[in-house]
Amino acid sequence: MDGTLRCARCDRDHRHQPAAWRCQVCAGPLNWQRAPGPWWRRRDLARRPAGVWRYREALPCLEPTAGLADMATPLVPLDVAGVPVLAKCEFCLPTGSYKDRGAAVLIRWLQAAGVTAALEDSSGNAGAALAAAATRAGLALTVFCPASAPPGKRAQIRAYGARLVAVEGPRARATEALLAHAEATGAAYASHLWHPLFLHGVKTMAFELWEQLGGVAPATVVCPTGAGSILLGLHLGFAQLLAAGLIRALPRLVAVQAERVQPVCQAWHAGDATVTPATATEPTLADGIALPGPVRGMEVLAALRDSRGMALAVTEEEIADGVRQLGRAGLCVEPTSAVVWPALSRLHQAGRLPTDGGVVAILSGNGLKAVGVLADLIEPEGAPAAP
Repeated sequence: MDGTLRCARCDRDHRHQPAAWRCQVCAGPLNWQRAPGPWWRRRDLARRPAGVWRYREALPCLEPTAGLADMATPLVPLDVAGVPVLAKCEFCLPTGSYKDRGAAVLIRWLQAAGVTAALEDSSGNAGAALAAAATRAGLALTVFCPASAPPGKRAQIRAYGARLVAVEGPRARATEALLAHAEATGAAYASHLWHPLFLHGVKTMAFELWEQLGGVAPATVVCPTGAGSILLGLHLGFAQLLAAGLIRALPRLVAVQAERVQPVCQAWHAGDATVTPATATEPTLADGIALPGPVRGMEVLAALRDSRGMALAVTEEEIADGVRQLGRAGLCVEPTSAVVWPALSRLHQAGRLPTDGGVVAILSGNGLKAVGVLADLIEPEGAPAAP
């Protein structure tokens, strides 16, 4: 196992504990650190297969395995109020979300560390991605999931052979149940929220965008934000490209949340250094980003500042309209992804969106994961049937 797992808070070295998911001293999140190998040349990349391991110089020195993130996701042009936007269709990955990227690297890391069974807590997409990657690696996975999670997502997790433990109550209860089980059994925690190797899988999205755009970074990237995995992965990847001299500047990162659960937005607009978890929240259509507070709140805010970015929150009505507008553009996404549409519209109205291209919107999850909700949004109950 190469590189160092080091605490982001107290700087303690955890290199001899590759299955650690947080600091054993201060309980802070861990970062994985290793100087990238010699950076690739674009013409060298053209000879390699697509997928996360295409960019292996910036990843752990692990033997790549054929997996579910061995493909590039397309860029589809959109028109938002006359502004050209490129939609990065991460929902095209095999389990239907961008989380296949993080799962591929995290599961490979745990496999190399000798882990044969692990735990995860998820409201759906991460559990599905990790379950699929784990079953291909021969690793037994148990997923603690809120009982209120969409039935389709729970069924998908079970379809991959993972054991599903449904937990009644809010999202935090699933994590509490997992931690109690981990303490009692000593099982490894394959956390998409805590483990840094998940983010290093997600950062390949930045490398792929750079390659698809001809070796340049976009001017602005707009993404749904709950735990901040997309935003942090993008910032990590683009920062490495900048340090290697492969791009001239970081793209401006825009974090989008639902108004009903917006701890990152509130912290950003208050100028805080960290994110205070929300205590009073309401159910939102964007269930995939409905987290009271991100584990890496300080890092999320730092990434926004470093990229000259911003955070904004959108209403339930705007999210529903985003689902419909993206559908009419030929893209079926879950409501969590649809938050980017009203965000783009608002940025354009405020004159904060480049009109000459270079804008990318991340579409994180497939709409068929929330087919019941989509059915109500597209054709509300009681609506007259089409002739």
